[in-house]
Amino acid sequence: MIDANNYQLYGAFGDRYDLHTPAHHYQHDHQFLIQRIQAIGGLGRVLDVGCGTGVFLEKALAAGLDPIGLDPAPAMLQLASQKVGKSRVRLGYMQDLDDQKAFNAITALSWSLNYCRDYEELCTVLTRCKEALHSGGGLFLQVAHAPHAAKQAPDFFMDYEVGPGGPQDIVLKYRFWAADNQTMMAEYNFECISMADSFSEVHVLKVADAILVARAAEEAGFIDLEILEDYGGGPLEKTINPFIVGRV
Repeated sequence: MIDANNYQLYGAFGDRYDLHTPAHHYQHDHQFLIQRIQAIGGLGRVLDVGCGTGVFLEKALAAGLDPIGLDPAPAMLQLASQKVGKSRVRLGYMQDLDDQKAFNAITALSWSLNYCRDYEELCTVLTRCKEALHSGGGLFLQVAHAPHAAKQAPDFFMDYEVGPGGPQDIVLKYRFWAADNQTMMAEYNFECISMADSFSEVHVLKVADAILVARAAEEAGFIDLEILEDYGGGPLEKTINPFIVGRV
């Protein structure tokens, strides 16, 4: 498996994650997911695979759902537990998921599944997800889609956020490109001016093709699969960040 702990963004600098990715960055995505999960019914028990610092967990809990977060990075889970409580977070790898019919929905956002090392490992993870869902449960994935990405490293996007030193104290530069049709490269340069710290690294994202991921989900036993452009619900057209939804 690709160990996310090997990346500073999730490990040594995990406590900086909330600084450069505040909750409002994902508000439309999260609202879309919460509404779709609420429509499933049941007890609203949700497993968020790769929950990170718990931004989605906190919103799901506030919406009346019953979320649990799974993540392999202790630094990220420490922050998540501050948002939703220690009882709602679990340290572990998605490859080791062994729950049986425990959840009404499973989410894996922000390209979490793309840290699988290959298609075979992805199939294993999705099979474990299916086994962890009640009949009629929903699967909600957000994956990288390399076929729509630039073929070489583009210019950086720049994002400025409020930090300990005030407005624009946090500077995040990021860019994405396709190494091939199934591999996405994600480069992140982080700087907190007031804290005088920074890091730069490139993440390698595997099986970065939404059509392949949907095929793996079908092989795992999911049905009614859709590949969506974004939270608006339209079909895949040009995004590098689509949703895949399905059910058991």
